[in-house]
Amino acid sequence: MGKYIDLMDVVRLSQTLEGKEPIGSFTRLMEDLPEQTVAGEVLWSLQGHQKTHGPALVTLHVQANPQLQCQRCMGLFHYPVDTDVELEVVTSLKALDADVSESGEIDNDAYDKILANKPVDILELVEDELILSLPYIPKHEECEDLVELPEDNLEKKPSPFAILEKLKH
Repeated sequence: MGKYIDLMDVVRLSQTLEGKEPIGSFTRLMEDLPEQTVAGEVLWSLQGHQKTHGPALVTLHVQANPQLQCQRCMGLFHYPVDTDVELEVVTSLKALDADVSESGEIDNDAYDKILANKPVDILELVEDELILSLPYIPKHEECEDLVELPEDNLEKKPSPFAILEKLKH
């Protein structure tokens, strides 16, 4: 990919970076997706900011509309992604692990962190966020062409606990 940036400069200068890339250029993402019949684009923006006496932060916004395959009916559908994530920019491994206790507990109120001790590939960061935004098992809300299996029409046996339900009343 190769659009390297210094995240600390982005924060220090309160910069906003924007871009768009063809969805096909994200190779790790494409490994798990069906062939994209419509050439879509991924829109992204990255904004650096720092709260007074607070952590150095970047906000990453990603928009895309990749085509996924429904795992129920195997049909293709577009899944809209419109996500924002706020990351704390740290420059050392010690700071990266600062919100993890000795027992391995993670402070859930802490920001997710990104290590910026060297230039970061912004497109790799965008791709990571896209991958995390997709459902583990993609499926339509309701499948139009769902095939009914013969087992679906079999008579259901009453539950042996149904009699207990009657006793409750």
